Amino acid sequence: MQILYAQQKEKLFTVSGGMSVLSRQDLVYSPFVHEDVSNHSYRLRYQQTGRYFQFAEVGFTYNASQLAEPTEMDMGDHAHMILPHEFLHVSLTYGIGKAIQPNTRYLAWIGGALQVDMQAGYFSFALSNMFGYFINQSAQIWYRRAYTFKDKHQLSVQVALPILSWLARPPYLAEDDEFIENISSHDNAKIIMAFIGDGQLATWNRLQRLNLAAEYKYPISKHILIGTEYRFDFIHTNIPRTLLSYQHQLNISATIKF
Repeated sequence: MQILYAQQKEKLFTVSGGMSVLSRQDLVYSPFVHEDVSNHSYRLRYQQTGRYFQFAEVGFTYNASQLAEPTEMDMGDHAHMILPHEFLHVSLTYGIGKAIQPNTRYLAWIGGALQVDMQAGYFSFALSNMFGYFINQSAQIWYRRAYTFKDKHQLSVQVALPILSWLARPPYLAEDDEFIENISSHDNAKIIMAFIGDGQLATWNRLQRLNLAAEYKYPISKHILIGTEYRFDFIHTNIPRTLLSYQHQLNISATIKF
């Protein structure tokens, strides 16, 4: 195939859904490792390829971790059920890059991205419930490589690392006077902005993060492709106490090609 791939211009819109596998330990709330496999992993992605590569995507996952069998605590005239801990994860990313190997049978790009990442945790301890959060706004560098086999099978791999982040985490004891003041408005938008305002700048020595994605696509018509996606998200920080999270996502995708 003699076409110079970097000269090919195409626009893709992809919808995907599948599994989320989470392993998470947050010592602000619990010494236990919370693990779960769920069927709630969703992603929308738009990308434009050519000499320059642009993409915008939004992702959502939900996981619920039950450390033991559901238990009901009898409190005399009423009962309290120990419910699973729940974890919601929403991310928005925009990136742009430039082709660095435009004349070969595979494509490679390097570029930068802005990512807004919001994770909420709901910890249920029967008589008490606690809310936790991880909010990360970061400037990233990324590298992407794409291959085409037998003119139809398309495989791409992308890795991204943050170079500077704004990190917002709960206080050392989960809830302090500042936290209570932040939630006193009972307005979700104001609460989120207050949490973000209490954040701090973080570089690689304070926040270690890795985003990895691999995508396979196969065209079933001129404008429709089907495929699979695998994504891996790693988080480690000691602010204010250790948070260690591994999340895997395996999705089935459908793509419209413009």
